[in-house]
Amino acid sequence: MTLLVSFLYPQTLAEIAKKERERRAKLKGRTSVVVTNADLAKMKKKPAVETPPAPAEPEPQNLETPEAAPSAADEPQVPAATAVPPPESGAPSDPKELQQRWEKAKEYVELLTLKMSALWQQFYGLVDAGAKEAVQQAIGETFIKLQDAQEEETRARLELEKFLQQQKSESTPPIWIR
Repeated sequence: MTLLVSFLYPQTLAEIAKKERERRAKLKGRTSVVVTNADLAKMKKKPAVETPPAPAEPEPQNLETPEAAPSAADEPQVPAATAVPPPESGAPSDPKELQQRWEKAKEYVELLTLKMSALWQQFYGLVDAGAKEAVQQAIGETFIKLQDAQEEETRARLELEKFLQQQKSESTPPIWIR
């Protein structure tokens, strides 16, 4: 096949040289940028995602020991409205409460997943071993929180499904067969 194409439109060396001269003449006035290793060494890497510092929150006054107070660095930067409420001792009887609890748990899982992605991206963008170690520690802590949040989300979803199933079975009258 290639042999046939070469017979159909053969180019001579003179034609090829002429085209190359024309191409170079078009590029004559343009400048190009040459990047050297020295230029690359001067560049500083920046993280792809930067997270702003968390605003300072007032300390709770009802804790007996300071060790029991969670630090602001341990918690992800989540608005107070999206924080997952602690599991209650008695199951809520309102489906709206269960639905809201499940939605908040889902949102919290999504936020922690997003934070994990940002931390991994930051980790892979760093060169300094000390900085990588600090980010890796934050990844580990966030991963544990993410697992807990996923378990809470699953619990909230199962409670909602169980409640809806109970409501459905209570509202359906039994069928008597003779």
